[in-house]
Amino acid sequence: MRGLRIATVLSVMLALGACGSRPPPSDKTMTDAFFANRQAFEALKTDLCKLKYDQTITRDWAQPQMPLADETRLRERMTALGARSLHYVRGCQLWIEMWSSGLGREAAYKKFRFGPPMFRIIEIKEPPPKDLNAYLDKRVAIASFEKNLTGDWWIELDHWQ
Repeated sequence: MRGLRIATVLSVMLALGACGSRPPPSDKTMTDAFFANRQAFEALKTDLCKLKYDQTITRDWAQPQMPLADETRLRERMTALGARSLHYVRGCQLWIEMWSSGLGREAAYKKFRFGPPMFRIIEIKEPPPKDLNAYLDKRVAIASFEKNLTGDWWIELDHWQ
């Protein structure tokens, strides 16, 4: 029995470690994916912006107020885009997580966002000379950065350390 517990704990640790081992997608990769699948992103945004409530959907969980048929359709759209999760806030604010690494204080996330510029973010008006991934080092403790794709679509990087 003890051996089974140890094997289970090791399996979970390896699985969690593997989640963070994949490098973040470059801004160019995300930009290319966005424009190649723009219709799918716009369709997802249209579906979510019809909601009258906030909604979060991860690969394993969704808030219970959403009908199962709607959840299934949105999960299919997420899978087609390669998204890990999505978060919608009334007023048509949308985050589509594409990559994450770490847990808690050691977490980093890279996602697409739809909505107006956010004041909590160190806004980069002109594309910087480097990829947003360059900000994933120890120089910043807590930071968020965004880069405009088109209109109100953005690439966003959130980083905690």
